[in-house]
Amino acid sequence: MKQTDFARTLTRFLSDYLPNQRNVSTNTIKSYRDTFKQVLMYYDSKVKIKPEHLTFEKIKAENIKDFLFWLEKTRNVGINTRNQRLAAIHSFYRYTQSEHPELLLECQRILGIPFKKREQKTVEFLSQECLKSILKQPDTSRKKDRRDLALMATLYDTGARVQELIDIKIRDVRLTKPATIILTGKGNKRRSVPIMEKTKDQLENYMKENGLLENGKQDNPLFYNSNYRPFTRPGITYILEKYLKKAKASHPDVLFSGKLHPHMIRHTKAMHLLEAGVNLIYIRDLLGHVNVTTTEIYLRANTETKRRALETAYMEVVTQDIPVWDEDTDLIKWLQDFCR
Repeated sequence: MKQTDFARTLTRFLSDYLPNQRNVSTNTIKSYRDTFKQVLMYYDSKVKIKPEHLTFEKIKAENIKDFLFWLEKTRNVGINTRNQRLAAIHSFYRYTQSEHPELLLECQRILGIPFKKREQKTVEFLSQECLKSILKQPDTSRKKDRRDLALMATLYDTGARVQELIDIKIRDVRLTKPATIILTGKGNKRRSVPIMEKTKDQLENYMKENGLLENGKQDNPLFYNSNYRPFTRPGITYILEKYLKKAKASHPDVLFSGKLHPHMIRHTKAMHLLEAGVNLIYIRDLLGHVNVTTTEIYLRANTETKRRALETAYMEVVTQDIPVWDEDTDLIKWLQDFCR
């Protein structure tokens, strides 16, 4: 069967342009791949065009708009996911412009499809009391719990994204002073983050116990499951939820969040640093943000910092005693007459 222009261009986009020319991460390529899998599903089920017959001529801006509507209404995706899918489509059509100049007009019509404005959610994070309660839950007499404690301590101390934690290799850990861990973030950008002494001790004990300091294991994952495979996102979420449930049972007086996902630990680290007075630039570097504007969400969310700033600048305006209103008999009589 003859290849279509769409199939050839999409193949080059995913297998050559993104990894070799743009040097984007594997996760980004997978996300773009999933977008176009859904596009093909949409055309197959709704437009009745099989993937092998799909050409650029059959893909118009109106079809892309219908696809995005289908995602929201049929697939029940949120605005964030909808915008991520559109970002992938935009990236593909920017590439297509240079590959097929004859399609320039339709490419620009698709590139003109706007992102949906989304409501800014509040940053969810744990108080120091909540975090300490959760970290006390692993039973350190059990090997698996000692691993879980090392994992949670590393996740918090580094402020890592969950995928960054999953991708840590033995060679990325430096236990000699100054103890650091190298994280590989978005766009394969690597950064070195310091870890505190207690976290370093937890990691060192965990690595010794599991023989991870032996030669020849430098490229092994730092944390792995019972099948000796790297953790998945659901696997790490399960660990956090397990100890959150235990903490709720053992500390009924502490106000915990409803759910606990890995990114909340990252938010928690940032908020605790901000509350301790750490400069926003240092927090940006620790988290691996490209722009400090991204980090400013924590500044907007930190009501405690705002309260302290307002208290510092607060001036007592009213000094004299104000009489209690119910002692004003004229006012009470007026109100009684008014309400008749």
